[in-house]
Amino acid sequence: MHYDGVKLTPELLERQLRSYLAVRELIDEWRLDFTGIKGQPELTTHFVTMDVTEALLNDPYDWRGPKEPHVCATEADMDGALTMQLLKHVARTPVLFADVRHHHAARDVWDLCNSGQHATWYAARSDDPAENLAKVHLYPEVFFFPAGGGLVHHLGAPGEMTLARLTREDGDYRLQLMLGEFETYDDETNEALMRQSTREWPHAFARLDAEADDFLSRFGANHIHAVPGDRRAELRAVCRLLGVRLDEFTQG
Repeated sequence: MHYDGVKLTPELLERQLRSYLAVRELIDEWRLDFTGIKGQPELTTHFVTMDVTEALLNDPYDWRGPKEPHVCATEADMDGALTMQLLKHVARTPVLFADVRHHHAARDVWDLCNSGQHATWYAARSDDPAENLAKVHLYPEVFFFPAGGGLVHHLGAPGEMTLARLTREDGDYRLQLMLGEFETYDDETNEALMRQSTREWPHAFARLDAEADDFLSRFGANHIHAVPGDRRAELRAVCRLLGVRLDEFTQG
């Protein structure tokens, strides 16, 4: 906890945790399968950010013990939430939500980073919450969000990942799909790369099995989603069953 007495205080953190409990009650009352929260500007300017709420919803645990991850997309990105729900049922894991934030061209690595949205599970991808949370920091909100609250900061653990996103072309869904690898480096390099965007936000350094120019010209969203391992075969089958066009960046 990096309290600063202004943007992150015990009172603001308590408000974020109470918000998590309130959203859980709404989920149960309305029998919601997945959710999205429109934070800006109402909550982020006048109440508190939903970063802690969203991270805890997407996690497979909270302070009461293990639980089923509940897909929640920030910015009320419901095509993102729908993608995450699909990936959750295929992989049986929490699903990453991130901005396609920055391309480190010299390394051909993408910084996938979005406020506090990343589930803390991605810090180590361990069945033991203590291993994940040991790598998590709560930093004060940055200037984008004047209401304050805690930012859920960590660096995604390395490993093979499947990345996907339901986007629309001429009004019809397509599943854009690729394989990738999350990477980490020495502490100095990790720090330098994070500081090229918003250091306090959670990050995942992703090497995509796709050419950067091709990805930038074809990928149809500013958000992307990921689960561990190679899940392309299952997602191809899902697309066949649902009648959704598949748009792959890689084959194999």
